[in-house]
Amino acid sequence: MTIRFPSLHGNMLGIAYMIMAVLAGVVTSLIIKELSPLATIMVMLSVRFLFSIPPLALAAFVARGRSMLNVSRWDRLLMRIVTGQIGIIFWFLAITNISLGQATALFQSSAIFVTILSPLILKEKVGIYRGSAVFFGLIGIFMLTNPFAEGLNIGALFGLGSAISGAFLVVLLRMLGRTDEPVTVSLWHNITGALLYPALAMIFGELGYIHMLLDGHLLLLVILGIGASFVQIGFTSAYRHGEAAVLVPIRYLSVPIASFLGWWIWSEQLDLLEITGMAIVVGSCLFISIREYRLSRKSATPRISVTEKDQSQPV
Repeated sequence: MTIRFPSLHGNMLGIAYMIMAVLAGVVTSLIIKELSPLATIMVMLSVRFLFSIPPLALAAFVARGRSMLNVSRWDRLLMRIVTGQIGIIFWFLAITNISLGQATALFQSSAIFVTILSPLILKEKVGIYRGSAVFFGLIGIFMLTNPFAEGLNIGALFGLGSAISGAFLVVLLRMLGRTDEPVTVSLWHNITGALLYPALAMIFGELGYIHMLLDGHLLLLVILGIGASFVQIGFTSAYRHGEAAVLVPIRYLSVPIASFLGWWIWSEQLDLLEITGMAIVVGSCLFISIREYRLSRKSATPRISVTEKDQSQPV
């Protein structure tokens, strides 16, 4: 399903989709943060995936009809699903243990880890400019996790885990190519979660918490499912219509927006070291992404930009 924005085309249409994805991502993160004290991670993942199925299934049916579940490479789909599930687990754990702004910035640092992994796995060359950006980005991550505080918050490690998982998924996409429709891959990813996590919740005796959330917070759960679907649809559509160099700066707006809302709603505080690290991480990722885009334009071989993580979004 493609959500239409009248009178828009090209980069402007891509920007509209990116804004939709960013806002939907922030909204879903807020809901996860708000509901996290009421239930375990297993329960939160269960309701998130269950409520995302209807809008994604509708999108897949509109886009592909009766072929909505057809894939050509099941082995590749399996690798994407496993990596994506690991990433979303880390993302949920990060949101529930550290500030929303810190978790968002750490996840967005995945571009740095893509640049580190590419020479090791894909044998791609990384020049002095991107190498320098990675160096400064790692310094920013070090500052953002604030190891000088009294005890390193485990949530910061979860945030790094979500970033590294996202980076591995981007490398997989480069290595495997795009053989299947993104909306179908997203649907299978969510079907897997909708079956897996409720089954685990039942095994560990947590189904009662699911009923409690359904009874008291049904509207928020519906918004959570729709928002998660809009994130995936928005990012996929944005990179189809707009250029990465135009879209990347909008994508990183999620960091200041999440930081402001975390401060406004939950009085979350960031010290000067963490704010400085956040700025360095975002700046490094912007430079890497735009540099990658320019290099891909010069290359005769198509490649997937570090910004095109259609299937690696945490929500």
